[in-house]
Amino acid sequence: MTSSVEFNPQLREMGERLGVCHPTRRNLVMAFLPYLGVPLAGPDVSEKACALVTAGLDFFRPLIGPWTLVWGPGVFQVVPGAVAANTLFVAEHEETGELFVAIAGTNPFSAYAWFVEDFQVSETRAWGHGDAPESVALSKGTLKGLLALQGMVPPSGIPGENTTLVDFLSERFAVEGDPVEVTVSGHSLGGALSPTLALWLLDTQKEWDQHGRALMSVYAYAGPTPGNDDFAAYVDGRFGDRLHRIANPLDVATLAWNVDDLAAMKAVYTPEIQRDPLWDTAADVAIAWTNGIQYRQLDPSPVLLDGNVKRELVWSWAPPLLNLTAQVLYQHTLAYFELLGLDYPEERSALGRHLAGQTGGFAREILSRAGLGPLGSRVLAAGLRLFSEAWSRAPLLPSPLPDPDPDAPGDDGR
Repeated sequence: MTSSVEFNPQLREMGERLGVCHPTRRNLVMAFLPYLGVPLAGPDVSEKACALVTAGLDFFRPLIGPWTLVWGPGVFQVVPGAVAANTLFVAEHEETGELFVAIAGTNPFSAYAWFVEDFQVSETRAWGHGDAPESVALSKGTLKGLLALQGMVPPSGIPGENTTLVDFLSERFAVEGDPVEVTVSGHSLGGALSPTLALWLLDTQKEWDQHGRALMSVYAYAGPTPGNDDFAAYVDGRFGDRLHRIANPLDVATLAWNVDDLAAMKAVYTPEIQRDPLWDTAADVAIAWTNGIQYRQLDPSPVLLDGNVKRELVWSWAPPLLNLTAQVLYQHTLAYFELLGLDYPEERSALGRHLAGQTGGFAREILSRAGLGPLGSRVLAAGLRLFSEAWSRAPLLPSPLPDPDPDAPGDDGR
């Protein structure tokens, strides 16, 4: 099939040279794939995301092995037609039968993902599953993310159509048979939701897997804390060495929402980047949001990557806040691939290419409302094109919008 995403051939060639990579690397690539639908909106997001994920599984086959999409992608849209706040799919390994549950991280275009699922940490809710003590609690935002995943139902024409994830698993494990590895993985918000969803599946396993065939494991990348200290202890005890948290110590997302870690965030990039008053204030606000709740990261023996400040993103002419912002984006995204010896899966940002093709229309609309003329329109268009072209060559987030049809009329009517 033809994909609108420009996947990175160098990453595929690595698999062709070396074969299927180590699970920590393989699962990071797999956790990248549900991001492919993040900029998409409309009633057919699941269908478009399905095509993109299928293309990714096929393209990276030499690196990740042979996988078939068997459920989803399911999406959660706050209102019909909006961008998806959450995306999840299940793939099955064609040789081993392993099931891989991949959960997208924060959709940068979704206010709900940011302000509800990411930032609602001032309250917790009791876990209430399995044999968890009453003190085991997860943040209100994480709970809402879990509820979104639990309620997803792929539409007709999508693998697993018209069934929830747990109904799909119930059918898959309805009869006796050999054990099956079930890996749940995600990055960023997905790094918090993946252990949470896996814990829910583990604590309710007798309801959907009466024969006890599913062997649950977690690979959580770049995730904040999903719950309080007792929640972390409970997760650690339930999964043991089948819980894998992979973190870059310079990734500020992994410092949330433990108060001591948030305080350390103020100087996380010093001395290469000076501290900034606004940055320090943001850390203080984040600490206040925790409302005194004792959050703690999962996994007492995480994989801590050897992160370093990216000096190419420290500009002597730039104010500290700009350098800090660039570093935050890099350390949370591209750094994980680089630190694990991988190229980024996307060769160029398709969203950047899309914006570059629309700059004339943007400039005309903005300047017409401002009452400016054609010259100003050209200047703004050039600036927008320069920005979006630069973005497309240094992607910080997956962004699989198609290129504009070269045969179609331009936005400026030409």
